[in-house]
Amino acid sequence: MTQHYKREPLEEDEMFLLKQACKTFEESLIINVLLETGMRVSELAKLTKDQISWQRDCITTYGKGNKRRVIPVSSTTRFYLSEYFKEQAKIKYGERWIQKTVKRVAERAKLMKKVSPHVLRHTFAVCYLHKGGNVRALQGILGHSHIQTTDMYLNYSGIRVIDDFKRVWEQ
Repeated sequence: MTQHYKREPLEEDEMFLLKQACKTFEESLIINVLLETGMRVSELAKLTKDQISWQRDCITTYGKGNKRRVIPVSSTTRFYLSEYFKEQAKIKYGERWIQKTVKRVAERAKLMKKVSPHVLRHTFAVCYLHKGGNVRALQGILGHSHIQTTDMYLNYSGIRVIDDFKRVWEQ
């Protein structure tokens, strides 16, 4: 029997399994920061200590087209980055290494979906909206020039659709 992997955002239980499958601090850093910021793999690979405002809990980055944007930092992200940057001035991992790390952790978690840094970005976007975040704010966080690009993250399925239906229908 062939196993089918789908390229779609992770559900809550899958995010939990992915985080649990991390064996090293570096793996936990990569998985948690990507899941909780929606950063592109290229942005994480180029991240420096100077880009982080610990007072404002945000990261200033330059994404596609060298556009400046501000990414809010959760307490989990703050923990991992502050620990990492005690010893380092910049992220020492390249894009390919980060991609391989995400794949390795996902395989260890035995997820039945294709997991990549971009899937974690997609997961962040869907979770943000599912928790009540504003689509325009998400557009800014992700660095999208056009709202239509952000709207594609609204195409989610699975347990989130069921939960949303019950919330709306059974009021």
